[in-house]
Amino acid sequence: MQSVPAPPRVIRRPSGAALAFALAAVVAAAAVALAVWGQGWHDHPVAQPAAGYNGLIGGLPLQSARCVQWNAGTGVERDRVAAALAQSVGGASTYGRGTTLTTSQAHTLFDNACASPIAQHWLLYELYIRAAGFRSYVPR
Repeated sequence: MQSVPAPPRVIRRPSGAALAFALAAVVAAAAVALAVWGQGWHDHPVAQPAAGYNGLIGGLPLQSARCVQWNAGTGVERDRVAAALAQSVGGASTYGRGTTLTTSQAHTLFDNACASPIAQHWLLYELYIRAAGFRSYVPR
């Protein structure tokens, strides 16, 4: 019995358009990295949480707080949550400071997102992080 040879492998080279796209993506990523690095994120002010804030809303720690707690929270609790999230998300890290939302932007975000019945169990910090990520950095 003789073995049957395997069919030859066809190696396709990327087209010129694919290479140009890949190069453009690398250049764009480098440009964004340089722009972010050059803007001095270390100077970005971060809201300070209100004095005496225990990190809870509706009896739950901020890491577990959901839209249902936001909807049931008082105005003071909501202000403290917005300030604590700004402090946490915008706080210093090895990469600089993150973008944050103003207190009024955070209120608008949570009021709008948490109004839907399907959103009652969405995590507040997840909503905040995603929204802040889409906000442009503006030095103040």
